[in-house]
Amino acid sequence: MNLTYQVPKAAYIALLADMVRRNDHRPIRIVTALLMTVGQMAAVILLCIFRLEPGQRAFFLVWSGLLAGLTILRRCTVKQRAKGTLQRLEYSGQLPEDYWKEHTLRSEGGELHLRYGAQRLSCPLHGVSQVVEKNGCLYIYCGGSIFDIVPQSAFRDQKDMDHFAQRLREAARTAEEPKTPSVTGSISWKMDEKAFEDGQYLAYRTLYYRYRFLRPATFIRLAVSVAAVINLMNKLTPLNVTVSAVILLLANLENISMVPFISRLRIRREVGAWKGGTEYRLALRDDALLFSSDRAQVQIPVHKFNLCEEIGPYCVMAWSNFPAVVIPLEAAHTPELSALIRQIRESFQTP
Repeated sequence: MNLTYQVPKAAYIALLADMVRRNDHRPIRIVTALLMTVGQMAAVILLCIFRLEPGQRAFFLVWSGLLAGLTILRRCTVKQRAKGTLQRLEYSGQLPEDYWKEHTLRSEGGELHLRYGAQRLSCPLHGVSQVVEKNGCLYIYCGGSIFDIVPQSAFRDQKDMDHFAQRLREAARTAEEPKTPSVTGSISWKMDEKAFEDGQYLAYRTLYYRYRFLRPATFIRLAVSVAAVINLMNKLTPLNVTVSAVILLLANLENISMVPFISRLRIRREVGAWKGGTEYRLALRDDALLFSSDRAQVQIPVHKFNLCEEIGPYCVMAWSNFPAVVIPLEAAHTPELSALIRQIRESFQTP
């Protein structure tokens, strides 16, 4: 299997739009949207009928309509949100400029190899989790992440694309997975489970406040919170307190999730198979970083890193997913690991 093609931006935006829709269709998101529209509007109408003075009704009706309108508008502008996500990925370096150059995809030695510009990526065939035909493209997933998008123009016709997809699915299904994770030629260090979780916690919060906190949605939530507080201060009736408390809770769910003990609970859930590890290994292969422990292993494309620095007692290399690479400073400052970290930092910072 050997293909040459270029990925159209429209195909990548369509992929991001599908991800946004799946996220919006989660039960908690649907319930939140209903409460921010039907729920709060019903509460405001009841307040206007039974509690509020004529001079106060206009303010709360306008505020309620604005909140509901913003919620509906957000759910109806999926494509625009996908375009915004693409811009953030490009700005943060998670999607390099080289991605829009010519791609070469080939299967060799039990792995899929991808090249575009200066980037070199690979995925073991047993790691290919999905090959999805959608929007006139093939979406190839390695584990839970997108590996690449192959447009229909890379094939002679639809039949050829279907045949390629079927062969790739069959190759992934029959490929053998190594029984134990191992990385040859790697550098190792010891670290207990608590230190590993502490490093994940630092990486998670650093990425959030650096790349996600300052965005339009944050200021919309702030405006909603201020309006809810004004409403609460206006009249301390049981109904008013309940409505204001619910609105404040929904508007600040993301910030509440950053409360330390809640963040740590999420991290414990996300690290999964990494729990209980004591020895960790790191190796750089072409443009992918192989990070493993005595319990699990992950391959991370270097271009997806957007954090590589010393934070507290750790050197942390993080990307948009778990786990981050966490190295205690005493180990990171050894000559071998220090040289490897410098090489990794230069690799993902090079335009």
